[in-house]
Amino acid sequence: MNELKEIIDIAKKLMLRDGYHAPMVFAKGTKCNVIVALEIFGNTAEERVEDMVNAGAMLADKRNVGELEQIVLVNEAWIGKNLDVMPSQDPNRIEVLTINSLDTSTQDENLTLFEVMRNPKGQVTDLKQVVLPENGSVKGKLLTAFQNGYLIEIPVLN
Repeated sequence: MNELKEIIDIAKKLMLRDGYHAPMVFAKGTKCNVIVALEIFGNTAEERVEDMVNAGAMLADKRNVGELEQIVLVNEAWIGKNLDVMPSQDPNRIEVLTINSLDTSTQDENLTLFEVMRNPKGQVTDLKQVVLPENGSVKGKLLTAFQNGYLIEIPVLN
């Protein structure tokens, strides 16, 4: 999808320019496309799910997007290399820029990751795409939480 590529390109440019990327959702609807800055994005997985439900409901309350077609979440994260500990506790973790998308009609998810390379001063110098295992799953809870929040306010009518 060309729009997803554009979002990825914008996210990379912002990360390289600013040295960080605030969490944001790009919502494509039948009426318009909207960017939602997530001013509140919890510290735990449970808090982030709740924040995504609330963000989806708030967007739906505006009633200007129409039916959701695609949801894209861009944010920074840690990825651990040791599956026995949380990534934040893994001394070999890597910092990544994540672009996670959901096609709402098929429920197919796509995940693109870029390892964040920083110089000794902490400035972002490069973003290297992370190759994901082919047999892994990219299903997460955040995009469906956003969609569920949206549907609380605007149920899909069949």
